[in-house]
Amino acid sequence: MIPNDRLEIHFLNVDHGDCSIIRHPGDEHRSKGRISFVDINDWKDKQSEDYAEGIAGLEESMSDLKAKQSGQHRFSSKGQISEDEYAEKYLDNPVEYFQSEVSEMNQNIWRFICTHPDMDHISGLDRLCTKESISVFWDINHNKDLSDRGYWPPKYDKVDWDQYSDIRSGNTSHQYLQPNRNSQKQYWENDNIEILHPSTPFINELNDEYADVDEPKYNDGSYVLKSNTRAGAILLPGDVEKEAWDELLDYWGDEMFEDVRILKASHHGRKSGFHEEAVSTMDPEYVIVSVGTKPTTDAHQDYYRTCSDDTKIWSTRQYGTISFTIGNRGAVIPSRAEPDGIFDLPGA
Repeated sequence: MIPNDRLEIHFLNVDHGDCSIIRHPGDEHRSKGRISFVDINDWKDKQSEDYAEGIAGLEESMSDLKAKQSGQHRFSSKGQISEDEYAEKYLDNPVEYFQSEVSEMNQNIWRFICTHPDMDHISGLDRLCTKESISVFWDINHNKDLSDRGYWPPKYDKVDWDQYSDIRSGNTSHQYLQPNRNSQKQYWENDNIEILHPSTPFINELNDEYADVDEPKYNDGSYVLKSNTRAGAILLPGDVEKEAWDELLDYWGDEMFEDVRILKASHHGRKSGFHEEAVSTMDPEYVIVSVGTKPTTDAHQDYYRTCSDDTKIWSTRQYGTISFTIGNRGAVIPSRAEPDGIFDLPGA
């Protein structure tokens, strides 16, 4: 048996949320390599009322930025598009994408990693569990509970939280784990995944802080995952913000981040997830922004200012699903579903 020693990572276009799929290199256990899901968001048929505003916001902010850089006037869009049309044409259904683009010979999902318990990271979980077999489930040790929530926005289904709660309670067949920083189990080393955050004391402090809060925000408790490859590292930082970034740099030092070649921008590319010292230390070749946001919270300009001139900053809203294949000799092969861009932006 000759293992396929390439790594593939797919950043799906799932609107205001996250969903990344990794096919790890093969080894003596599995020639094709195990598959990891990192978060899920299934909004394709459940668009929010502000979706059109979000699309316009991305177009405006990117146009302004590129115009400033090039000295040109703002370009027009490639045509008006409604939120429904955008969703139908460009958004991914995570289950269908997995089945058509990732799974081979009905291969199951080895692990699902929930970076933190926000609905834009677990929407669609029930359908995924119904359609596909998942062996292992990673989760941070939080105390958030939405079981008694009275109102659910139309873009979310309570059934996804119920499925998540069942997994956490041990009522399913999944192997449920709550690994923290420096944890190590079978196959983690083979798959070259490092958990950089959170530490046990950090998550315990968050639980104490949110003890009396009805719907706590665990952004800073997100898993920060480093996938080491022959071409350098891929960093998946969930939705971490300043406090977590500070701890990451204090604990690990700059050297842990200097080999990061592909960075998924924290917190969907918002300013709250941007940390200048961390980004400057990494100076990645690629920054992937899952969705993008309105101009008031978008950090595109901060990434452009901080990274090298040749850094490529790609948004899933602009380019659709973005994927990378890393070969056995360290070559990085990027792919964008819409290589010319969905919107007509200068320089995009």
